[in-house]
Amino acid sequence: MPFSSRIISRVVSILALTSSLVACTTRPPSTEVTSESLLAKPLLNWKLVYQLNNISTRLSEFVPPEETDTEWTSRLSFESYQEIAGSDPIEILLSEVRRDQQDCSFVQHFNLFSGFENGFPVSVRLFLCGENTISGKGEVKMIKAIAGDDYFYLVKLLKRVAPFDINQPEVGKGEVAVWSTYLRSISLCDADKPEHPCPK
Repeated sequence: MPFSSRIISRVVSILALTSSLVACTTRPPSTEVTSESLLAKPLLNWKLVYQLNNISTRLSEFVPPEETDTEWTSRLSFESYQEIAGSDPIEILLSEVRRDQQDCSFVQHFNLFSGFENGFPVSVRLFLCGENTISGKGEVKMIKAIAGDDYFYLVKLLKRVAPFDINQPEVGKGEVAVWSTYLRSISLCDADKPEHPCPK
């Protein structure tokens, strides 16, 4: 059974059945206050290697404990952008597909979930890049996009692997399932809006 059907069916099942994991509030400092809170935490023991915080853009990047900012195979990023707040998450992820198509030998992508979580529009998509022409590596990426009222949020998990042919990336279904479970645990809330309640 090819990767696209075996893995995707498993991931969709997990997304539908897995309850949210315990999360903490991540709100990078800014000179402008927003009542939105991204309820998220990095993967266990992953370390912060880059951070940017200003009013319009917030970015935090993490790698596993044994990797570095320059020598890494897996990377997690939390991104938020004020200028595209309220955008359609599906369209934003499709624009990511178009960017990947410029740099990859081929791109496959699969919508894993699109709908609403805590009243906010959300979309989750799996991306497969056979070989990135810049890094020379294959890439497996999963992104969760959340359209907040004040910011647009992206949570990205990326793994570099050996270049691969269609449907044959070197990543196991167990790892993809872990990613899906992790992204399912991340949500957005707004303390000032009852339609987007925060945990008490």
